[in-house]
Amino acid sequence: MSDRYEYIVNFSNDLITLINRDYCYDLVNDAYCRQIGKPREEILGSSVPDVWGQDTFESVIRPRLEQCFAGETVNYIDCFPFGSVQRHMQVYFYPFRRTGDDISHVLVISEDVTVLTETEAKLAEFEYRDQLTGLYNRNTMEITLEQQLRKARRHSGEGALVVLFISMHNFKSINRTHGHQIGDLILSNSAIRLSECVRASDFVFRFDSANFVTLLTDIKQDIDASIVAQKIHESITLPYRLDTADIRVNCRIGIAVYPRDATTAGKLVQNANSACVEAEEHDEPFLFFDEDLHHRAVSRAQLHTQLQRAFEHREFELFYQPILEIADGSIRWAGAEALIRWNHPTHGLLAPDRFIALAEATRVVKTIDTWVLFSVCERLAELREIGDFFISANLSAISFSSPELRDVVERAVSEAELSDARSLRLELTERMSLPDPRTLLAQILELQKLGLQVWIDDFGVGQSSLSLLKRIPAQGIKIDHSFLEESSETDNDQAYLGSIVAGIAAQRRDAIVEGVSDAKKYRIARSLGCRYLQGYYLGRPAPFHEILHLLQTDPVFES
Repeated sequence: MSDRYEYIVNFSNDLITLINRDYCYDLVNDAYCRQIGKPREEILGSSVPDVWGQDTFESVIRPRLEQCFAGETVNYIDCFPFGSVQRHMQVYFYPFRRTGDDISHVLVISEDVTVLTETEAKLAEFEYRDQLTGLYNRNTMEITLEQQLRKARRHSGEGALVVLFISMHNFKSINRTHGHQIGDLILSNSAIRLSECVRASDFVFRFDSANFVTLLTDIKQDIDASIVAQKIHESITLPYRLDTADIRVNCRIGIAVYPRDATTAGKLVQNANSACVEAEEHDEPFLFFDEDLHHRAVSRAQLHTQLQRAFEHREFELFYQPILEIADGSIRWAGAEALIRWNHPTHGLLAPDRFIALAEATRVVKTIDTWVLFSVCERLAELREIGDFFISANLSAISFSSPELRDVVERAVSEAELSDARSLRLELTERMSLPDPRTLLAQILELQKLGLQVWIDDFGVGQSSLSLLKRIPAQGIKIDHSFLEESSETDNDQAYLGSIVAGIAAQRRDAIVEGVSDAKKYRIARSLGCRYLQGYYLGRPAPFHEILHLLQTDPVFES
């Protein structure tokens, strides 16, 4: 190369190399040597894999060199390591003919576009994020909502998609009274409060001005959105303290549900906005676009509020259903199952199916479970004075997955002044326990160290199998009542139920048959060879003092 051309090549800030068909360097300029951190003499004659490593060469560089030797011009942008620094480079590969028509080399020119790439990233931030609150903006909302709608259409029926339009009405007054700096600070903090009210799988966007949109994904029931809306309203309207003044943000929320209220992104947001305006007109904290759904949601929200106050008013109570044991042909009372009831001030005595699902959705169930454990342990202390009886208690998935569960059980046993937990049975519904067998196994083993037993409830109504139960060290398996109901109709069903009981017994577990509702079912259940029976024919759920009396009597049933 002539001195003139060599000067031009070395003067360039671009990285320039000439690579021959043996993938070795025949030319490198000063800028390339500086970036690589090696002198020219060390690079010239070396192979590209020697400089960049075999993996990078094979996966990134070689395919493009081959294209270029075939006559193509190639360019791309990628990130390359230069020492400890990562740089974005725009790389051009040009076929180079030293003499004749044959391509003898590839001329590679690499331009550092790191600053440009970072600038584009910052511009993208401005395009898709709101700079004041840090939330995604309206542009991102439209893209995300379209993506989530496509997903919802593919997985129809697996969960609702809900749009919440949240409007904060009095920011003009706040700005006028306290200044825009305080107004911006409160708006930013309100965005944080809003984000803290939703799950990681949900989305929060700043729509415009003091309006926000929240997208709730995979909602189990449409009306569950009311719980989130109520939580958001309570959080945002919590007053801010400034010197001696309280600043309260007024908030109204409109709710639209896919596909009930709309099937397109624009219409969903529009209908949620309309519901928000109507909520303001009716002075409601939130309003569903669908009137019927709104009435049901309001009732659910009211029940949620009453549920939270139920502990304060001591409205929960435990009923107990007796459990019969069959051993060597004889029968005896073995204990009872604790069943929670809500003594509602207006609706009367409510069974768990009226409120437990709501308690689980709002996580109040964890408090309920703790109260049940402490109450049951107190009753076990009373039972030990009259004999060796157990009490079983149902546990929610939320409580069972809690790492604090063992400590809660230990405190309950200690406060009841029980020497151990051997008379306590914890029931886990089959549907709840099956998703993660490894976690289930670890938790059961921890609980069993306390001396208690773990039972699997409602066996057979989900996706359980006897082979799976071999890996789960539960001592008792409660067979769902539907099996006994069906077995009373045909001999085949009775034989099938008998095989389930035999399979459980073969694994040295106790089989508990539920649903013994009449004398015929009692005779069938006794013939199966199971250890425990439970059902209305043997005894209905009753207050503890009645069960205390019952357990001290000899059971007599027609056989």
